[in-house]
Amino acid sequence: MTDLIAIQKIAGWEKLKTLVLDSVSSPITKRVYNMALDEFLGWFQEAPRPGFTKATVSAWRVSLEDRRLGSSSIVGDSQAGRRGCR
Repeated sequence: MTDLIAIQKIAGWEKLKTLVLDSVSSPITKRVYNMALDEFLGWFQEAPRPGFTKATVSAWRVSLEDRRLGSSSIVGDSQAGRRGCR
C-alpha cells in the first residue's frame, strides 16, 4: 500500500513540476528551474515535512542560505519553488 502512495506522490510531483516548467518560456530558465526543483525534491524527502507550503519553501530558502550560495542561485531556486506553491 505504501508503494502505491509513493507512486501517487511522485506522479503528483511530476504534474506540479510540469506546470511550473510550462509557465516559463525561456529554455535556459526551464533548465535552471528543472534542476532547482529536482534539488528541492531531494531536500524535501530528506526529512518529514508538513507538506508543500509557503513555509516549506521558506525553509528551503534558509537551507540554501546556510549553504552560502550566491544570491542569484538562492533567488532562482526559491523562485522555482514559489511558482509551485501558487
